[in-house]
Amino acid sequence: MLPCRLGIGLVLLTLLSFPHGNAAANTTLEPFRTEYSVDYSGFRASRTVSLEKNGHEYILRSTTRLKGLARLSGYGPVYEISRFTLHDGVVRPMLYSIGEEKKNPKRDIRIEFDWDSGISQGYAKGETRSFPLEPNMQDPLSFELAGRLILNDGTRDFALTVHEGHRVRTYRFIEEEDETLNIASKAISSTRFFIDRNSSRELFYWFADELHYLTLQIRQIHGQKTQGTVSLTKSTLLH
Repeated sequence: MLPCRLGIGLVLLTLLSFPHGNAAANTTLEPFRTEYSVDYSGFRASRTVSLEKNGHEYILRSTTRLKGLARLSGYGPVYEISRFTLHDGVVRPMLYSIGEEKKNPKRDIRIEFDWDSGISQGYAKGETRSFPLEPNMQDPLSFELAGRLILNDGTRDFALTVHEGHRVRTYRFIEEEDETLNIASKAISSTRFFIDRNSSRELFYWFADELHYLTLQIRQIHGQKTQGTVSLTKSTLLH
């Protein structure tokens, strides 16, 4: 997949309106558009993420484009879509896909969530596999949004099950320490979380506590070396 993808590399930097505390059951997610920069093993890219609402369904779209000389590779753009609904304030994915304009069975991923039958079916690496649905199961794009909703409701240590297409893994959010980051020339207080996926590629998130846990930065470390960094560049929450 695209070099700028972190871990399974499906990174979401969202701009949302969250209520506080027990009001989460009445959560309404507002449409948004936000941008961030990506640096992954020397490859630079830009990523744009948007959210729209169509009836009771939300559509989250992400487009990633390589920058500089990397554009000459002919790879990308990569389009990522997650369709979901809110069920009692919880993100419930319905359909997820990622790929380029030209289909590539070895790279494309598609996941269908059938909550009525209790089965999720994923297509990845040229194969189709089915898994039983678990409560609050997420796709590779929706898991961060689901985690932010839980953080906003006051829980600081929790785990989510993520269907990655060819497998299902547990993502545990582990709070580490407070840090101040410089984002768009503004000093913003954040809390760093380690996302434990039982992987040698360690994944860290910096969430802004006072901005409804907006993701400020994401970093992947492998062998004690930073392999990739995603940094927020624009958001209407930053004035």
